Amino acid sequence: MMHSLDFGSVEKALAGCRWGHTLFTYDSIGSTMDRAGELAHKGAREGALVIAAEQTEGRGRLNRKWISPPGSLYFSVLLYPPIEKLPYLTMLAGLAVAEAIEECVAVQAGLKWPNDVLIGGRKAAGMLVESSFSRGKQYAVIGVGINVNVDISTSPEITGVATSLSEQAGMPVDSLNLLRAAIDRIESRYSNFDKTALLDSWKARLITLGQPVKATMGEATIEGTATDVTDEGALIIRRTDGSICTVVAGDVTLS
Repeated sequence: MMHSLDFGSVEKALAGCRWGHTLFTYDSIGSTMDRAGELAHKGAREGALVIAAEQTEGRGRLNRKWISPPGSLYFSVLLYPPIEKLPYLTMLAGLAVAEAIEECVAVQAGLKWPNDVLIGGRKAAGMLVESSFSRGKQYAVIGVGINVNVDISTSPEITGVATSLSEQAGMPVDSLNLLRAAIDRIESRYSNFDKTALLDSWKARLITLGQPVKATMGEATIEGTATDVTDEGALIIRRTDGSICTVVAGDVTLS
């Protein structure tokens, strides 16, 4: 199991990639996203990558702590997306990572709205996208965390709700092959951006649709059935009284 990262091995695994010309690898780091943001402020090129085997200050949506046990794979990529691509980066990353997992491991990966990859109903990976401005130019960072060779039993806070690829496969998984597959697929979908094809493929993997859900937005809670998504990826929920609510951002759990 990979609990450390050798720069030479990562560089070799990514040979020929359009991204990774600026590459930083860490056995442990506070947050790959924070490091990628620092690179943006230094004027790094699009496609700069920060990769780590462990995070000590990882974070997820709504500023929650991202549990980052050893044996995982974490990476962030720096982008300067045109405005039309920005709202679709979470969708793009989730779909690409699910496809990469299926390419490398004999499992079926689904997507839970808006940013989790699930295998067998448990979380195997998550995405976070943050954007800001530097030097008068908007940038975005896609952060990805994948439970590759993680012993979930050693992290009681995620036992029962998370799984790892090695647990699902019944054997260790090659993290570098998975990294290459994920980077290639994210880059391809980003460079060959097709909103309609992206939305259709993402929607087809959404296990949330058709399920009873509870959406929490601040102090408001909405319960109903997730029936569809909008063209921008917002979740449409039909309440029990028949009324419709569109959730753009919030915490959604399957009831």
